[in-house]
Amino acid sequence: MKWFRIILFFLSWAFIFHETIVAQRVWTPDQCIRYAWENNFSVHNQELSVKIQNTNFQQAKNDLLPTLSLQSSLNQYYGRSIDPTTNAYIDVQFISNGYGLSSAIDLFNGFMKLNTIGMQQLNLEAEKSKLQQVRNEVAFSVINSYFTVLLQKGLSEIAGENFKLSCEQHNYTSKFVATGRKPGTDLLETEANMAADSSLLIQSVNLLDQAILGLKYQMNIPLSDSMTIDTLVPSIFSGSIDTMSMEELFHSATANLPDLAIAQQHLMAAKKTVQISKGAFSPRLGVYAGWGSQFMETNRDQLNRIIPFRDQISNNSNEYVSLGLEIPLFTRFSKNTTLSRSKLQYQQAKIQYEDVTYKLMMGVEKSLTEWRAARAEYESSLSQLAKSRRAYEAAEKKLDKGLINIIEFEIQKNKWIRAKAEVLRTGLQVLLKERYIRFLMTGSLLST
Repeated sequence: MKWFRIILFFLSWAFIFHETIVAQRVWTPDQCIRYAWENNFSVHNQELSVKIQNTNFQQAKNDLLPTLSLQSSLNQYYGRSIDPTTNAYIDVQFISNGYGLSSAIDLFNGFMKLNTIGMQQLNLEAEKSKLQQVRNEVAFSVINSYFTVLLQKGLSEIAGENFKLSCEQHNYTSKFVATGRKPGTDLLETEANMAADSSLLIQSVNLLDQAILGLKYQMNIPLSDSMTIDTLVPSIFSGSIDTMSMEELFHSATANLPDLAIAQQHLMAAKKTVQISKGAFSPRLGVYAGWGSQFMETNRDQLNRIIPFRDQISNNSNEYVSLGLEIPLFTRFSKNTTLSRSKLQYQQAKIQYEDVTYKLMMGVEKSLTEWRAARAEYESSLSQLAKSRRAYEAAEKKLDKGLINIIEFEIQKNKWIRAKAEVLRTGLQVLLKERYIRFLMTGSLLST
């Protein structure tokens, strides 16, 4: 008897300590999701992808600007060479220094640059939509882990209540055995039940710890930090789901979720890529302009003095403006190959768009079906809980009168405990499925 009291004291103290050690901050679902968004590596990586694609888009626009370059050369001549001034052969060591400035701009290139801008803009929008998709995936992982913690926390509390009832039943039975009103086998049975329930309590507490670790992992929160969650998670759905059709929910999902937008943006970008590949077959028209000058040690005046650097640069200055046309005739079929590849990639993008559309439609139908099933299970579990409660109370009275034995009583008690656990599980499932449907309607898993 003393040994069982020590176990009861230890388990009660451990359970209370487990609850108080993490009671420093209460985390709501929204707080967990926002914390994960700020600290998740996948979110950070996708944010960098958006910035990278933005630089690609900006560069595509910058490619419309003219080019400008400066050239300079310094030449040292030895032995027999041509005099740049007279074009005659001389055998004198001298230095020449040249400078040039050139610029070019495309007037027409088959609209390749304009289509490239459109393609990069669509890719940028796709990366932004993908960022929202990654944030949604992180939010899904967090909310699933959050509800797992809720479930394990509720189950551990039920296990604690069950163990407490077993201890009370043991104390009650021991008194009757001491007075001879019940056989000693009943006491042994209650001791075995109490030991089994204590084991279940320990297991449920361990599962709760594992669930909290899983939530911390999804949030990327330090594992050493203490954490407790808000158990008051009300329904966030406003309106009646019963009156909602699959078509209405699918229409809302296509408007609010990034999945279909990503596929559509990739499809349009692939179409732009085809247009770019076609533009490579067109002629290229450009304007070119430049300025040049040079300084030479052989450039001398009548007194055989080297003409000053400034005067030579001014005297030798030359400018040009030209209009150039380039017509591609044969490029070893590289342009044809590029065009064929881009057309095939466009077909892939169309298939991907149709696949995402179908999967989204199936996901909407599945969400509605699962919510209805979860609600039906919850209502059934409530009815079962009420019946199990009445059966337990009746068995408790029969046990007091000696009409049933301890084993029959334990069967009814276990049914009642299982019914409470089922109500907890199905109730949380209803709230979770509700949140999924609201996500399809609004594009957000947050409460507000």
